[in-house]
Amino acid sequence: MSWWRVTVTSEQAIVIGTGATRAFHTPSLGYIPGSTLRGALATAWRIRHGDPDSVFRKTFDHSVRFGPLLAVTGDVASQSVLRRKYTPGDGEYVDCAFEDAGDAVGEHLKGDVIWGDKNALKVVTTTAIDPEKRTALDGNLFSREAHRRRQTYHGLIHGDENLVGRLAELESASIGGRRSVMGRARIRIEPTSPPELPASGDVVLRTLSPTIRLNDAGAPTLEWKGMKTFEGFEVVDAWGGRVAGEGISGWHLASGTPKPGDIAIAPGAVVKLREPDRDKVLKLLERGLGTRRAEGFGWLEQVTKPWRPPGGKPGEEQTGGVATPDLDAMLSWPLEDRRAVAGWLQELREGDGTEPLESRRAWLNLTEGRRAAARRVIRDTPQAQRNPWASRLREGRN
Repeated sequence: MSWWRVTVTSEQAIVIGTGATRAFHTPSLGYIPGSTLRGALATAWRIRHGDPDSVFRKTFDHSVRFGPLLAVTGDVASQSVLRRKYTPGDGEYVDCAFEDAGDAVGEHLKGDVIWGDKNALKVVTTTAIDPEKRTALDGNLFSREAHRRRQTYHGLIHGDENLVGRLAELESASIGGRRSVMGRARIRIEPTSPPELPASGDVVLRTLSPTIRLNDAGAPTLEWKGMKTFEGFEVVDAWGGRVAGEGISGWHLASGTPKPGDIAIAPGAVVKLREPDRDKVLKLLERGLGTRRAEGFGWLEQVTKPWRPPGGKPGEEQTGGVATPDLDAMLSWPLEDRRAVAGWLQELREGDGTEPLESRRAWLNLTEGRRAAARRVIRDTPQAQRNPWASRLREGRN
């Protein structure tokens, strides 16, 4: 089993409907669920390879997990974060998984997707046409929220190398609803290194997708906040347990029937583990949490620093623009490796390949996973952000 990085760049607007239409308006989820990515890749696979076979069924029903995709300008709000009601010089947010909230008064965030780019979503309005009069039908004006085109999303896939390797052959797919006129996107799937855990100390995990946990009787449970143990680990503290109001049901393409709705814990639930066994944590990250994991539910990630809104808020410093997952992970690399990537960011331009670097000693000293990450960063980091990120990489994670 191996880890793969997914990069999606939208060429058309993308609609991820929540099914909660009110007053003729349908809102959109702020992320692309793993189940939506899975469905889009399954359709693209069938277009390329024909009718489903045993390899198709293993890929999409058994052996591969598809994580959620987040735009580079968006992030799931950790429910461990307290938003202060009064902020005289203390900053608006305090992440209780890493910081002491003291006697601060406020409200915890709820796991929604927070956008750094306020124009990332738009509203599309349509109407039905009277076929005889060729005019708009009365009472048939509808609107839906959509992700604007030309946005980049990142996520992860975990599964059998041979199966995901075939998915990596796909270069495009249609994502979300109204795929005849929306949803066209370019897709890149590349090998990446597994999560790197700190050598010692506590470990903080959070969910990036709705999580369907079952109790001993097999019924869905919202148990989270206040739990003393978690998947066999001792818990320092936990934040979350809200009901996820969106993204729980769906449509099963093969059978043409709706998927069952489930009670799930909202994304952004956080748990702090007391000095856990590192190998067991890695196994948990690979396996995921709860049920319906192959559809992207129960996706966990390690958190290494206090949460802050993407793009920053007034009074909170954000250096180097919005971090991609690769750049953010690089901040924990050894100094020698960080300095090498920083120099290459300034030496090469956005869109360049790494061929000029691949005979150099510093490049050869990188692990294969870090070389793959360096290729993506050198190719994809916008020109305006290259110098700030080079400086940030030389400083490392503070």
